[in-house]
Amino acid sequence: MDIFEKAKELGKMIAQSEQMSNYKKSEAAIEADDKSKTLMNEYKMLQIEMVRATKENKPKETIDDVKERLLSKQDEINNYEVTRFYLESKTAFDRFMKQINDVMIFAITGEEPCSPNKCGSCGGGCGQ
Repeated sequence: MDIFEKAKELGKMIAQSEQMSNYKKSEAAIEADDKSKTLMNEYKMLQIEMVRATKENKPKETIDDVKERLLSKQDEINNYEVTRFYLESKTAFDRFMKQINDVMIFAITGEEPCSPNKCGSCGGGCGQ
């Protein structure tokens, strides 16, 4: 049993998974839709503006204004079908990849990747 052959096999299985298929479809939908590209670009620009305003210690009113615009843009993204599908499929794919990684960690170490005694180190994302 060659470890690299098994890695290739796992990679092929991931590439053929429903999660990957949905994620690729959602990426293609974003690329084909001008409104979704605009929404995503505007959101990224607002994120950059927020980081800059925070880093430069801008007045609270300025930061609050950028935050409001960022939240409003996030609502637009969540309410637009194409971008919502993208975010949902990306989240599902990321969760799927984390589960695969967790299985591999368990196989290597014999320990659950986010056991109750380790939740502090992983940010407690496991919900325990």
